Amino acid sequence: MKPTFLSLFCCLLFFTASAQNKATLKGTVIDSASNQPLEHATVTVIDVKDSSMVAYTLSRANGGFELSGLPLNHDIKLLVTFVTYKSYRKNFNFKMADVTDVGNIIMAGSMMAEVVIKGERVPIVMKKDTIEFNAEAFKTRPNAMLEELLKKIPGMQVNRDGSFTVNGKTVSKLLIDGKEFFGNDPKIATKNLDAAIVDKIQVYDDRENDPDHLVSAVNVNKIVNIKLKRAIKRSIFGKVYGGGGNRDRYETGGLFNMFRDTLQLSVIAMSNNLNKTGFSSQDLYSNGGFNRSGSDALWNGSVQLGGRGWGGIEKVTSSGFNLNTDYGKKLKLNLMYFYNETRNINESSNSIKQFLRDTTLFSRNADKSGSRSFAHSISGLVDWKPDSLNSLTYRPNVSFNNNNSDSRSSGNSFNSFDARVSESEGNSTNSNNSSTFGHSLVYNKRGKTRREESFTLTHNLSFNPSNADGFSKNRTVSYSTALPSYRLDRYSTSDNKNSSGSLSLSYRYPFSKKLVVDIVTSADYNNFDQNQFVYDRDTITNRYSVLLPDQSADLNRRNWTKNVKPGITWRPFKKVSIIAGLTSQWQNVTDVFDVGTVKRSYNFLLPTLRLELFDGISISVDRSYNLPSISDLRPVTIVYSPQASFIGNPDLKPSPSTRFNLNYYNYNFEKGINMYAYFNYAITQNTVIQKTTITAEGIQTSMPVNAGQSVDLYGSYSFGKEFKKSKIWRFGLRSSLGPYYRERINLINGDAGKERNWTATLTQGGEVSWNEKIELNTNFTYFRNWTRYDYSSGQNQNLMGFTMQNNINVRWPKRVVWEGKQEFVYNSQIADGFRKSNNILSASVAVQMFKKEQGEIKLAVYDILDQNINIYRYTSTNALIDGQNNTLKRYFLLTYTYKFNVLQTK
Repeated sequence: MKPTFLSLFCCLLFFTASAQNKATLKGTVIDSASNQPLEHATVTVIDVKDSSMVAYTLSRANGGFELSGLPLNHDIKLLVTFVTYKSYRKNFNFKMADVTDVGNIIMAGSMMAEVVIKGERVPIVMKKDTIEFNAEAFKTRPNAMLEELLKKIPGMQVNRDGSFTVNGKTVSKLLIDGKEFFGNDPKIATKNLDAAIVDKIQVYDDRENDPDHLVSAVNVNKIVNIKLKRAIKRSIFGKVYGGGGNRDRYETGGLFNMFRDTLQLSVIAMSNNLNKTGFSSQDLYSNGGFNRSGSDALWNGSVQLGGRGWGGIEKVTSSGFNLNTDYGKKLKLNLMYFYNETRNINESSNSIKQFLRDTTLFSRNADKSGSRSFAHSISGLVDWKPDSLNSLTYRPNVSFNNNNSDSRSSGNSFNSFDARVSESEGNSTNSNNSSTFGHSLVYNKRGKTRREESFTLTHNLSFNPSNADGFSKNRTVSYSTALPSYRLDRYSTSDNKNSSGSLSLSYRYPFSKKLVVDIVTSADYNNFDQNQFVYDRDTITNRYSVLLPDQSADLNRRNWTKNVKPGITWRPFKKVSIIAGLTSQWQNVTDVFDVGTVKRSYNFLLPTLRLELFDGISISVDRSYNLPSISDLRPVTIVYSPQASFIGNPDLKPSPSTRFNLNYYNYNFEKGINMYAYFNYAITQNTVIQKTTITAEGIQTSMPVNAGQSVDLYGSYSFGKEFKKSKIWRFGLRSSLGPYYRERINLINGDAGKERNWTATLTQGGEVSWNEKIELNTNFTYFRNWTRYDYSSGQNQNLMGFTMQNNINVRWPKRVVWEGKQEFVYNSQIADGFRKSNNILSASVAVQMFKKEQGEIKLAVYDILDQNINIYRYTSTNALIDGQNNTLKRYFLLTYTYKFNVLQTK
């Protein structure tokens, strides 16, 4: 760790010293007609030799700008642009590190198209709410991926996992020529497409599902649209790769793209047994283009390809295609299919301490399980814009899933008085099949004469049938007279049919520039249908024929919800908006139990209020109601085993919740600073909790009850700074602070009191790169957790730990790439018998081949120290849980990659 921080410190010193020998250029942009300052004019300094961008900013509200760190003894050009204005150009060659003031730059309007100087392309153009970057102004090395180009774009931050932000905001979608590329996961494009094929990069707000701009601008994510060069639109390109190593590790896959004017076809396939890889820049992930941490799912157009970062050994095989086609400029179609197969073997162990009044109950458990899942998913998109006033977006999706699993477990328990309480062992097998059909539709019509007048129709529909069956066997030996020994041998089967649908109509009408009135009406239907039967094995016939009525269930809930919400948007001052509404909600709920039917009706008034200030601050408050689940309301007592029982409570009441939200966002183009903060506070009355009784022998009975109020408070503050983003140096810092507070009522063995949980997380990261040859990233996260109980049996807990990630890439000598990565995790409070730290070191060396480096052979080693393991500790309802899972350990891997995207792009 020390060498990494020393290297980063030396780079910072060198950067600071070199920055002192640079020139500064400043001035003021003025509108010639009004003689007023011109805000948001694009000010760029260009290298005359190769037309690449040296520095960039936007003019401030007073028209002023300042660009520092400009090179000496080098021919550069100052270019000032603004849409519908004639561009301003002036050449410089600074001899001394002084400040040069060019004074007022008078920008005159242009009534006709400006003559473009041959060889000059404006690097950055502002078009209303869209920022457009010309790719040729940002030079990349041969054969670089799109991710490397994005790192050079001002305001873009590419994270270690391949996700990226623009001006501090998350990129929710990446489009290729305005079309979706494998759904909503931008990393598939950034990790697999060549930077040489890109013509322009456009950035704008993601308002696809918010045509009326009802979502606060502070909370709106960004869309990045990659416009390809003209020649690429009639090209075939892609790559294939494969590799193998010791411990039977392997990977293979490929990406094929065919673009034909209005047609785009992409086919992707991969298979590996590498879990979540530990290489710098997620090396194997970059080859496959997939998120193997499993955080995405193929749902409404996003992609899941399996993989896990929390333990287990997993094999993943996936394939699919993405098809886009245009029918003129008005109609766009997308079709995507994906197949995913995942096989996992997981071994885990945990230690639990449950604190009671006068007893501490200890238990240790070990599990080994295997699972196999298969999934087919199809999604589509119809995007129709017949004219400038009407738009329709339709998204259907279908999926079929199958999962089979088996597991074996063993455990023992003891308390602070007796040496042993019980020992148990068990095994189970389960099979589950499910399918989903759903679609969403959004139609929007704008007014002809009033810009803010609009009508919007939104419709969603989903059907989710599933069935499952399984066998379970358990044997428990008791060493206490209060707990009898027992054997369980059971078979369960279930058939569930869940469906939901909604229809929403909204109309907005502007009475003036300051006042807009809207009304929204909607209807929602939800149907939950569960049929479950559990049988004991008959010892005489040896068949599963003894029905257990209390554990079986035939439940159905039908819920109709109708909403009417009038609202207003009032703008009393410039950059100040007040958005208020009052929803009248009617809910009709029919619960069908085994023992009868219960109908309930509710009428709620739900106010909402939001205040928007200065394009960067949003304050809101709203209210909602949560209904208790039908499983909690079921009026029966379920005895799962002599050690576990559940009592339903038909008297549960709805839980009203009031939420307060504060959001702040600011990005300073000139200084390269982004700041984002959010604060959320929620208080809920009549919170449903489990009233629990636990004996010293571990016999537990629980019952859901309404118990007072609960509080949730969480927030985050993040700060990012780009000190320099030029042809030679890139340097940035990122900091974030995240507080969290949770308060609940606990009811254990007659003790009633509050559980308060505080967590604070501090993260500091930084990156520096030099001349595309050395890239260094470091990230440090420290957390503290305090859990406090205000009742007699409560045992207060303090947890702390930290994680650190260090990455270094060195491209030297030519065509050789060295990569290294360290991931270190430490938790000081882990229980005895579990390792407190985990240090994963990984490294690789790659040699690029052929004329344009389209071939690459790489040797990599993961977990050099061979000590990777997944460990954890957390608290839960006056209990302390420690555990660990098996995971991928050291292996060597030799991989070959070939890219067939050598294209004539001019």
